[in-house]
Amino acid sequence: MFPKVQKKRKAQKSRGLEDSTEAIRILRTVRDEEAFYFYEAFGKPTGENARSLSDFLEKIKSVKLESLLFHLQRKDFQNWIKKTLGDSKLARRIGRILPSRDEDLRTKIHATVENRIKELKEAPLTLLVSEDLAVAYSSSTSQNSLVS
Repeated sequence: MFPKVQKKRKAQKSRGLEDSTEAIRILRTVRDEEAFYFYEAFGKPTGENARSLSDFLEKIKSVKLESLLFHLQRKDFQNWIKKTLGDSKLARRIGRILPSRDEDLRTKIHATVENRIKELKEAPLTLLVSEDLAVAYSSSTSQNSLVS
Protein backbone atom coordinates (compact mmCIF):
# COMPACT_ATOMS: atom_id res chain seq x y z
CA MET A 1 0.00 0.00 0.00
CA PHE A 2 1.25 3.50 -0.79
CA PRO A 3 2.42 5.67 2.13
CA LYS A 4 -0.14 8.45 1.38
CA VAL A 5 -3.01 5.94 1.42
CA GLN A 6 -1.77 4.46 4.71
CA LYS A 7 -1.57 7.92 6.30
CA LYS A 8 -5.07 8.80 5.09
CA ARG A 9 -6.54 5.56 6.50
CA LYS A 10 -4.78 6.11 9.83
CA ALA A 11 -6.14 9.67 9.95
CA GLN A 12 -9.67 8.42 9.18
CA LYS A 13 -9.46 5.75 11.89
CA SER A 14 -8.13 8.30 14.36
CA ARG A 15 -10.90 10.76 13.49
CA GLY A 16 -13.56 8.06 13.91
CA LEU A 17 -12.20 7.26 17.35
CA GLU A 18 -12.17 10.97 18.26
CA ASP A 19 -15.77 11.40 17.02
CA SER A 20 -17.12 8.47 19.00
CA THR A 21 -15.16 9.42 22.12
CA GLU A 22 -16.54 12.96 21.83
CA ALA A 23 -20.09 11.61 21.42
CA ILE A 24 -19.75 9.42 24.51
CA ARG A 25 -18.46 12.40 26.53
CA ILE A 26 -21.22 14.76 25.35
CA LEU A 27 -24.04 12.25 25.87
CA ARG A 28 -22.93 11.22 29.37
CA THR A 29 -24.88 11.87 32.56
CA VAL A 30 -23.23 14.43 34.82
CA ARG A 31 -23.27 14.73 38.62
CA ASP A 32 -25.93 16.79 40.39
CA GLU A 33 -23.43 19.63 40.87
CA GLU A 34 -22.97 19.86 37.10
CA ALA A 35 -26.66 19.57 36.19
CA PHE A 36 -28.52 22.38 34.46
CA TYR A 37 -31.02 23.97 36.85
CA PHE A 38 -33.95 25.78 35.24
CA TYR A 39 -35.13 29.15 36.55
CA GLU A 40 -37.98 31.41 35.45
CA ALA A 41 -36.13 34.50 36.71
CA PHE A 42 -33.43 35.40 39.22
CA GLY A 43 -34.20 33.67 42.52
CA LYS A 44 -37.17 31.81 41.00
CA PRO A 45 -36.18 28.16 40.34
CA THR A 46 -38.62 25.90 38.51
CA GLY A 47 -37.54 22.82 40.45
CA GLU A 48 -36.47 21.14 37.20
CA ASN A 49 -32.93 20.13 36.28
CA ALA A 50 -31.17 18.14 33.56
CA ARG A 51 -28.16 15.88 34.05
CA SER A 52 -27.70 14.83 30.41
CA LEU A 53 -28.45 16.12 26.95
CA SER A 54 -31.32 13.62 26.62
CA ASP A 55 -32.72 14.77 29.96
CA PHE A 56 -32.34 18.38 28.81
CA LEU A 57 -34.29 17.56 25.65
CA GLU A 58 -37.18 16.14 27.70
CA LYS A 59 -37.25 19.14 30.06
CA ILE A 60 -37.41 21.55 27.09
CA LYS A 61 -40.83 20.06 26.29
CA SER A 62 -42.32 20.92 29.68
CA VAL A 63 -40.59 23.87 31.36
CA LYS A 64 -42.34 27.22 31.16
CA LEU A 65 -41.63 29.36 28.13
CA GLU A 66 -40.44 32.13 30.49
CA SER A 67 -37.67 29.82 31.67
CA LEU A 68 -36.52 29.05 28.13
CA LEU A 69 -36.47 32.73 27.23
CA PHE A 70 -34.68 33.67 30.47
CA HIS A 71 -31.87 31.15 29.92
CA LEU A 72 -31.53 31.73 26.18
CA GLN A 73 -31.13 35.49 26.64
CA ARG A 74 -28.51 34.95 29.35
CA LYS A 75 -26.70 32.31 27.24
CA ASP A 76 -27.07 29.81 30.09
CA PHE A 77 -27.93 26.93 27.73
CA GLN A 78 -24.91 27.62 25.54
CA ASN A 79 -22.56 27.91 28.52
CA TRP A 80 -23.73 24.64 30.12
CA ILE A 81 -23.64 22.73 26.86
CA LYS A 82 -20.19 24.03 25.94
CA LYS A 83 -18.45 24.10 29.33
CA THR A 84 -20.07 21.15 31.11
CA LEU A 85 -20.95 18.76 28.29
CA GLY A 86 -18.14 19.89 25.98
CA ASP A 87 -20.26 20.41 22.86
CA SER A 88 -19.28 23.73 21.29
CA LYS A 89 -21.06 22.80 18.04
CA LEU A 90 -24.46 22.54 19.75
CA ALA A 91 -23.73 25.63 21.85
CA ARG A 92 -23.18 27.66 18.65
CA ARG A 93 -26.40 26.31 17.13
CA ILE A 94 -28.41 27.20 20.25
CA GLY A 95 -26.80 30.66 20.21
CA ARG A 96 -28.22 31.32 16.73
CA ILE A 97 -31.81 30.89 17.94
CA LEU A 98 -33.55 34.24 18.24
CA PRO A 99 -35.47 34.80 21.48
CA SER A 100 -39.24 34.96 21.09
CA ARG A 101 -42.22 34.86 23.41
CA ASP A 102 -44.11 32.08 21.63
CA GLU A 103 -44.01 28.29 21.38
CA ASP A 104 -41.83 28.61 18.28
CA LEU A 105 -38.92 29.19 20.67
CA ARG A 106 -39.53 25.84 22.38
CA THR A 107 -39.84 24.11 19.01
CA LYS A 108 -36.56 25.57 17.72
CA ILE A 109 -34.58 24.69 20.85
CA HIS A 110 -36.07 21.18 20.96
CA ALA A 111 -35.38 20.50 17.26
CA THR A 112 -31.81 21.80 17.53
CA VAL A 113 -30.98 19.59 20.53
CA GLU A 114 -32.81 16.57 19.09
CA ASN A 115 -30.92 16.82 15.78
CA ARG A 116 -27.58 17.08 17.58
CA ILE A 117 -28.35 14.00 19.69
CA LYS A 118 -29.13 12.07 16.49
CA GLU A 119 -25.79 13.20 14.98
CA LEU A 120 -23.90 12.10 18.07
CA LYS A 121 -25.62 8.72 18.19
CA GLU A 122 -24.57 8.08 14.60
CA ALA A 123 -20.91 8.26 15.65
CA PRO A 124 -18.97 5.15 14.60
CA LEU A 125 -18.44 2.11 16.78
CA THR A 126 -15.39 2.34 19.04
CA LEU A 127 -13.42 -0.73 20.02
CA LEU A 128 -11.43 -0.41 23.23
CA VAL A 129 -8.96 -3.23 23.75
CA SER A 130 -6.88 -4.32 26.72
CA GLU A 131 -4.80 -7.49 27.06
CA ASP A 132 -7.55 -9.36 28.92
CA LEU A 133 -10.73 -7.87 27.58
CA ALA A 134 -12.11 -6.08 24.54
CA VAL A 135 -15.08 -3.79 25.00
CA ALA A 136 -17.15 -2.73 22.00
CA TYR A 137 -19.20 0.38 22.63
CA SER A 138 -21.84 1.65 20.24
CA SER A 139 -23.26 5.05 21.08
CA SER A 140 -26.26 4.37 18.86
CA THR A 141 -27.45 1.49 21.02
CA SER A 142 -25.86 2.65 24.29
CA GLN A 143 -24.87 -0.92 25.03
CA ASN A 144 -21.53 -2.51 25.69
CA SER A 145 -20.52 -5.92 24.41
CA LEU A 146 -17.80 -7.82 26.21
CA VAL A 147 -15.43 -10.04 24.28
CA SER A 148 -12.77 -12.07 26.05
